[in-house]
Amino acid sequence: MSPIRDFVATLARAGQDFKSIEEMVKAAYGNKGLKKTQIYEIIKKVKEGKTTVDQRTLNGKRRVRNPAFVADIAADVEKNRRVTVRKLALAHGVSNRTIHSTLHKDLNLAKKSARWVPKLLTEAMKMDRVRTSEAFLAMVRRRSKAILGNIVTMDESAVSFHTPETKQQSKQWLKKGLPGPIKAKVHATRSKQMVLAFFDNKGLIYTNFVPRGTTVNANYILEVLGKFMKIFKQKRPITAAVEWFFHWDNAPVHTAAVVTDWLAARHIQVLEHPPYSPDLAPADFFLFPRVKRELAGLTLTQQTFKKEWEGAVRSLTAADFAEAFRQWYQRCEKCVAIGGSFVEKT
Repeated sequence: MSPIRDFVATLARAGQDFKSIEEMVKAAYGNKGLKKTQIYEIIKKVKEGKTTVDQRTLNGKRRVRNPAFVADIAADVEKNRRVTVRKLALAHGVSNRTIHSTLHKDLNLAKKSARWVPKLLTEAMKMDRVRTSEAFLAMVRRRSKAILGNIVTMDESAVSFHTPETKQQSKQWLKKGLPGPIKAKVHATRSKQMVLAFFDNKGLIYTNFVPRGTTVNANYILEVLGKFMKIFKQKRPITAAVEWFFHWDNAPVHTAAVVTDWLAARHIQVLEHPPYSPDLAPADFFLFPRVKRELAGLTLTQQTFKKEWEGAVRSLTAADFAEAFRQWYQRCEKCVAIGGSFVEKT
């Protein structure tokens, strides 16, 4: 404790009032005495039975972030993970900056928003994702990554006839100081086109546009598979003539007995896909998001949809498709590394 603070504390313990203490401090120390607020603080601490020691580091700065203070902040955060810096600062009578430093530097914490996932995975689901990913990785490693060129993947998606453009897409170059452009809030239309897309690491092979009013059931999938096989042999004759693999998710129409029997009868090897795993399906993390982004802002009709879809697909290069398949491999590696949890962008 500094001599002057010790002097004030001794007077406070002796029962002297604020006015008397202030006068004695001024007489003893002159202009080097304490401020009124500092005297008030020491008197208050004496009355409350708290220590009046001025916790200072060797460089003279008040050391608020001592072990006891850090432990108190940790306890508050443990009670409420959503507590704000401002509330902690008010509760402990310190600055926002002190709380910020304590959280980030002393406790090594960062405040993160919850992210949306397709499903809250159980441990069994995570283990299934790990097992399937490991099987895929092992298959590729046995044959080298060149085998990625012998995989065809497929999925279906409903694409809105009108999806509002994104905030990024609406940006314009304007003179500094001028207000930005404005637009009314628009929602995606309920009218949609169901699309079935087959592709490999070289590009899109076949797209099926489901006629309006048609139900995509097992029989429809069989019809589409028949059309795909014909086009596949025409567009990828070398791949079709050697060992190749087919991949899709485990939607009921894909796993129906008539569909699996059809594939087995033609000796088509199907790669296993874990449930609730769009992050491990190239169609879901690459093709459909990219094409839908290209179509955002356009107002389509049943007649113009096909043309615009094909135009959007043409914007994707063979390198884009190859990269998607490389990412698929990397996502499986990461899935295994993080114990089956959902994979963020690689």
